[in-house]
Amino acid sequence: MAHCHFVNSSLIAEGLALREALSCCITKGIQCVLCKSDSLQFIRAINEEAPNSEIYGIVSDILNLVYAFDFVSFVWTQRSENKAADALAKQALLNEALVPTNRVP
Repeated sequence: MAHCHFVNSSLIAEGLALREALSCCITKGIQCVLCKSDSLQFIRAINEEAPNSEIYGIVSDILNLVYAFDFVSFVWTQRSENKAADALAKQALLNEALVPTNRVP
């Protein structure tokens, strides 16, 4: 859970979160990953490599990161099935002051 300043799109926030999660998995040596999202638009952008100008660069980064894994899958799920992630995202929005920020020094 992290708070990103100046991100005004849930689609961009979803992309940044997944990119960071994959980077963390690589750092920890995790080789098999199942990524679930309740954003069908986001999952389609990754799986179908469907161009979306809003998140094109982030999706490109994600598609480059997948080469570090033995197995990675991106799956759409209903929000009701992804309650833990939804709760973390809402908490990050509500408690901005308490959440670590992703700032580059």
